[in-house]
Amino acid sequence: MDGVDAALVEVAGRSGSTRARLLLFRTYPFPPSMRKRMLKLPSAQAGEICEMNFLIGEFFAKSAMNLLQHAGFSPRQIDFIGSHGQTIYHISGGRGKKNSTLQIGEGAVIAARTGVITVCDFRPADIAAGGTGAPLVPFADFILFREKGKTRAFVNIGGIANVTLVREKWEEVLAFDTGPGNMVIDGLMRIKTRGKKQYDEKGRLAARGKIRGELLEKWLGHPYFSCKPPKSTGRETFGEEFVKKIWSKNRKLPFQDLLATATFLTAVSIYRSFQNFISPRWPVDEVFISGGGSHNLTLMAFLENLFYPVPIEPLNVLGIEGDAKEAMAFALMADAAIQGMAANVPSATGADRPARLGKIIL
Repeated sequence: MDGVDAALVEVAGRSGSTRARLLLFRTYPFPPSMRKRMLKLPSAQAGEICEMNFLIGEFFAKSAMNLLQHAGFSPRQIDFIGSHGQTIYHISGGRGKKNSTLQIGEGAVIAARTGVITVCDFRPADIAAGGTGAPLVPFADFILFREKGKTRAFVNIGGIANVTLVREKWEEVLAFDTGPGNMVIDGLMRIKTRGKKQYDEKGRLAARGKIRGELLEKWLGHPYFSCKPPKSTGRETFGEEFVKKIWSKNRKLPFQDLLATATFLTAVSIYRSFQNFISPRWPVDEVFISGGGSHNLTLMAFLENLFYPVPIEPLNVLGIEGDAKEAMAFALMADAAIQGMAANVPSATGADRPARLGKIIL
């Protein structure tokens, strides 16, 4: 919920021969007042969600137009826009609950303000096909990064952390959410600073703390970590309520210790996901990190130590800006929708069949 990631992408080809080239990437931060309202959306009333759907759509459209202006393009030169939307609730594998998901940021507003065909709301079609609706980025990971003779893992650390295992064959793609990414770290920073700081810049504060082993093991006892893939999670599990409980029970601890432990929680939950669900089947040659978590130097150091001797590298070493990957992914999924191609990965989402994702707004 930091801002809108906007990527201008040149796409060519079809299916397994699809190619993509990043032309420009920008992030447009949400205004503080909008961000404050967004953080409350998971428990908001219908009227608030209704209005925010359109307000966020307006901001998405404005971000798209700003990107085009920076790139020197006019909307007439753009074939389509792919918009994931802002996730406000995601239910996956809940006992007695139906898999479901809700992203807002009205696509009709984006199409009207830009005059460009807009593809949006990608996740519901996978759920309708029997999947969990996440993760969807493996579609792009396979297209962009597969390499003959190698087993590569791509970890994206946003609010939630997810991993995609990429081998040569489509049917061997494995992907799932490992658990919290920056969500717990950022939530603790907001509580401690009363909203003045949104994140631990470069992990500097966590670097000064000590990992509390007993507390860490208690958090790792959360049932999500032992669930087998396919699986996905979100803010409804590791968001505000989860962080408030952590804070209320541990506020007497030195804050840097609490933050260090939360940072290590992200690192070790990613590592254990490999140990439990990936490595027994396929040894991994390389691990690449993208997303906001790649800028947290303390988190990256934890990952390097845990995974040694397997190399941990930022995605940028492959020639694609790590922060841009997810925006590029939804450009590729929008392209698939326009071409009438399936864009989910059933082995990752648990869907019964391939499904064409997204709603096309002319």
